[in-house]
Amino acid sequence: MNKALKEMLVGVILGDAHIKKTGLNKAFISFEQSIKKLDYLNHLLTITKNEGLSLMNDKLREYTRTDLRNSSISQSGYFRTHSIEQLKPIADLFLDYSGKKVIPLNIAEHLTPRSLAFWIMDDGQHVKNGGLTLCTTPP
Repeated sequence: MNKALKEMLVGVILGDAHIKKTGLNKAFISFEQSIKKLDYLNHLLTITKNEGLSLMNDKLREYTRTDLRNSSISQSGYFRTHSIEQLKPIADLFLDYSGKKVIPLNIAEHLTPRSLAFWIMDDGQHVKNGGLTLCTTPP
């Protein structure tokens, strides 16, 4: 995996992307964003395709769901990689022994301007008085 792809994956996994291990040596990543951010999600899809990661489908899929907590309806787009060995090191970095997403203690070693940019695009929030908030609470 080249450096640029790893940096992108670190940023999006710190954001809204999900990673899951399958078997002993493989993992897959699911990319999902609000329908409002389809241009960004298409950008991620293009990068992922160009880097040669095997995809379940080479087009975005869209769906609608109801959030039962507040009865709101949301629309999202998503795509997913196949379960591949190439993603296992990233899964080892971000998943604990039970498979729960965590922020690694050594995250500073993996943050670069590119990974921060993807994290901001993926899950950053603009603060009205200036600045931004990076969301860090894993699901």
